[in-house]
Amino acid sequence: MKISLQILGGVALALIWAGANALPTRADDKPPVNTEPRVSLVPFSPGGQKPEVDKSSEGRKVMDDPEQIASGKQLFSAMNCNGCHFNGGGGMGPPLMDNIWIYGDSIENIAASIREGRPNGMPSFRGIVPEEQVWQLAAYVRSLSHPASANAAANQQGK
Repeated sequence: MKISLQILGGVALALIWAGANALPTRADDKPPVNTEPRVSLVPFSPGGQKPEVDKSSEGRKVMDDPEQIASGKQLFSAMNCNGCHFNGGGGMGPPLMDNIWIYGDSIENIAASIREGRPNGMPSFRGIVPEEQVWQLAAYVRSLSHPASANAAANQQGK
């Protein structure tokens, strides 16, 4: 009987201690705001190689070209980018239609993300997707958050 009272007393103390730690928080306690760390725009490359971020005119050439954007849209669908980015609205992958870009929204940064991949899910397509298609994809992705640029390109083509 003595042993069972000791066990019962220990269990009671454990329950009291657990209950005290589970008290609700005060109403004035606020949840942290945006606890995700911001990532610098330093290019990332798997395997330790420094990536080649193209600052040439290639990105500028395709960025406002409606034909290149349309080709990028077809590639986006064919490569199942929709599976993670849900037509640009975000899903498992980040949204592409807003103004919040972890790695920057320049066409060079978008192409680098496609080419090199990014931590926590974005695979590297270096050597898998030809460079021309990387730029087409980047042009389409950029057009999702910069519709004015895509519309201007379409209007220029119509003239």
